[in-house]
Amino acid sequence: MSASHVVVPEQALHPSIVHAPTRRALTRGAGLHGHGLVSFHPLAAPVAPTVRERLIALGGDPAELDGELAELVLIGHLVVEGDPEGEEVVVDGATGRVHSMWLYEKSPGTAEVFPLAPSVDALLRFLGAVDDFRSRSGRFAALAGRSGPTAVQEAEALFMEVLDAEEWGEDGWGAAEPPSDGEHEIPALWRIAATVRPLGLMAGPGRGLALELPVGLLEDAFGADEVVRLTEEQLPAALVHEPTRRFLTEVGLPGDGIMFSGPAAEPLPVVARDREGGGPLPVDAEHLIVLGGLVHDFEVLLDGRSGALSYAQFGSADVVPVNADVSTLAFTLWLHQCERELNEEHDFTQDFYHPLADTMVEVLASVDPVACVPAAHPDDFRYWPEVFHDEAGGVL
Repeated sequence: MSASHVVVPEQALHPSIVHAPTRRALTRGAGLHGHGLVSFHPLAAPVAPTVRERLIALGGDPAELDGELAELVLIGHLVVEGDPEGEEVVVDGATGRVHSMWLYEKSPGTAEVFPLAPSVDALLRFLGAVDDFRSRSGRFAALAGRSGPTAVQEAEALFMEVLDAEEWGEDGWGAAEPPSDGEHEIPALWRIAATVRPLGLMAGPGRGLALELPVGLLEDAFGADEVVRLTEEQLPAALVHEPTRRFLTEVGLPGDGIMFSGPAAEPLPVVARDREGGGPLPVDAEHLIVLGGLVHDFEVLLDGRSGALSYAQFGSADVVPVNADVSTLAFTLWLHQCERELNEEHDFTQDFYHPLADTMVEVLASVDPVACVPAAHPDDFRYWPEVFHDEAGGVL
């Protein structure tokens, strides 16, 4: 049995779980599946621990822990960057409400809980909805093979139907407390699922490039004056990949984005000539074109034969794939811009930075696997997954 798919015998339930629907949800025999977002492995133990017992096992002092938080029961963890030991997922044994929890054994007094679901059954429905969206099955089946703004809007609406259908309770709890108009605030983890995941539907398959972007997508996100299209005279002879030439002249790229600068409205330099007398050259430097720069002192290099994109430290001979091509680079920059606007509205990064980063990586990987190839070793720096998780740098 995998750590994310657990069957719980009745006798393994903690005696403090007296809420009958919760007991049924945890022990019905069908198994608890976290779909890669939640690991339910604490429920595979002889008896799932309370937060107090969890803290003691971690070496913390339970005397510093808030009394109400201490009696919550640990049923799982959020999976973050593939680690099944992320933030705790806990249930209130009396009400059945489920929270994620920030618990640091060296500072138990700072423990916090964040609403996750009104019940275990609701949590499983939310997790199932995410999985159905990934596979375009269930309520999301009609989206199979579709792309564009309408598909994005429909996907978000379908997610919100799942969330809104639950019984959140009239009294409210934590950040899910209903405002005066009677509507509840959706917990951030599911708001991320409902608003960020559908963005992967915006672009469809391209002709000669990975993606076909909707007309005006970049202008709407960055402003018409910020999108740079190059003329044929500004493209070097080394750029023989015709789909890339068309994209740069007809669609363009943001000239001064948050993460990327360039291309400038001037002839693009070829690396071999740009670095004459200036240090070592990468392999095939006569075919590599400097397209622009990334904010972490990297330059984006375009292979004029294939349209493939790499990055390198300025002046370095070592190049690493960064995006499949210019269409997926444009999509990545657009995705990041959309995320920042959504975060400005919903403040995802306040408490759920890394789940948001994981979602961004998953969305990008769905349209550009090259950008999100798993690192082969500790020094294998894959740009977008790394920078999306750069909480200290505030990339998201």
